[in-house]
Amino acid sequence: MSTPASLPWIEKLIRTESISQTSNRAVIDLISAEFEKYGFTPYFTDSDDGQRTNLFVTIPASDGSTSGGLVLSGHTDVVPVEGQAWTVTAPFSPRVVDGKLYGRGVSDMKSFIGVILWLLPRIAQAQLTRPLHCAFSYDEEIGCVGAPSMIREFRERGVKPDFAVIGEPSMMQVISAHKGAHRGRVTFTGVAKHASLAPHGVNALAPAAEFITFFEQLAAGWREHGPFDEDFIVPSSTGGVNFARGGIQYNIVGERVVLEYDFRTVPQMTTDEVMAQLEAKIADDLLPALKSRARDAEKLAGVSAGEFETAVGIEHELLAVVPALGTAGDAEIIGLANDWAGREGSREALKVTYGTEAGQFALYGGVQAVVCGPGDIAQAHTPNEWIELAQIEACERFMEKVLAWATSAQ
Repeated sequence: MSTPASLPWIEKLIRTESISQTSNRAVIDLISAEFEKYGFTPYFTDSDDGQRTNLFVTIPASDGSTSGGLVLSGHTDVVPVEGQAWTVTAPFSPRVVDGKLYGRGVSDMKSFIGVILWLLPRIAQAQLTRPLHCAFSYDEEIGCVGAPSMIREFRERGVKPDFAVIGEPSMMQVISAHKGAHRGRVTFTGVAKHASLAPHGVNALAPAAEFITFFEQLAAGWREHGPFDEDFIVPSSTGGVNFARGGIQYNIVGERVVLEYDFRTVPQMTTDEVMAQLEAKIADDLLPALKSRARDAEKLAGVSAGEFETAVGIEHELLAVVPALGTAGDAEIIGLANDWAGREGSREALKVTYGTEAGQFALYGGVQAVVCGPGDIAQAHTPNEWIELAQIEACERFMEKVLAWATSAQ
């Protein structure tokens, strides 16, 4: 059985830990040093706390052009391993067994990045007719948090790629569409009292329960009325409150409740549509009712007017927005990616339910974007995460064809 030529780079990346929400600077330093070795300029965009950073590098065309061309994009973070039973190898000690490479991130998605770094010496020596851009983000796994600032940065510098391939594990199949993924938090604040004096307090759990019910009704409407896209396993948008924490114990009027929700939108539905409905429910219904209840409680408890009313409230935050991807079926990138994947002349493309940074590149970066990378999404995030060596070799062939395209006559 052959060994992929890019394996040493992949193993080096796996050994360099970069768990989401911890610093990824070690792996970014490793990657950026390799680009700098060949004379390419790295551009960084940091997280607010400075602990994590994105890296964007352009390999210009031989005439110096940096616009147009293709972005090859991968996230550097991996999911945590706590509580997982790893038996084949330690998570950050890559090991090959029976034609598979094991380790955290081998499928999602350091193999894709490793193949780019393996090919970099040949890219550096080539006479490119089209620029190639490489994008490496932080904290993709918690809601594609890092990529937007990186995309804004290269757009502000006047870099305008035509296409993007996001190398999430797809078994080297071309993915042209995925649902949008969103995470939000709503915090309800009431006034605590002994339960025997319940009318003298304001129970935050009541409006929280109404919000949960409203969200369930909203999602039921999507299931019944659409919009629909039958190419998805679940053809409508989905959503619901999946986390709730509130109250102290049974005999204290609940003072604070925190809810977190998720919704996944088909490409035909926008984030703004859903947010407008949630905001209207809070502003027009839940908050006025909560304030009214606080005024009633003030009178019963004999406190100053406005004391409870100013104490209660509802705070709504949208924590993560992963836009849907809906690349048109006749887009040039679909044919190109299939050609690079060895399916010359095919326009086959899949639609998936999970979100990626591809939607951000399409929406914020104005590029035609697809997902195509080595490995199986079913192995991502699992204990004993693995990827078939044959998938890595398929990705190597893909990248070699990308290089051939980037050096061909336009």
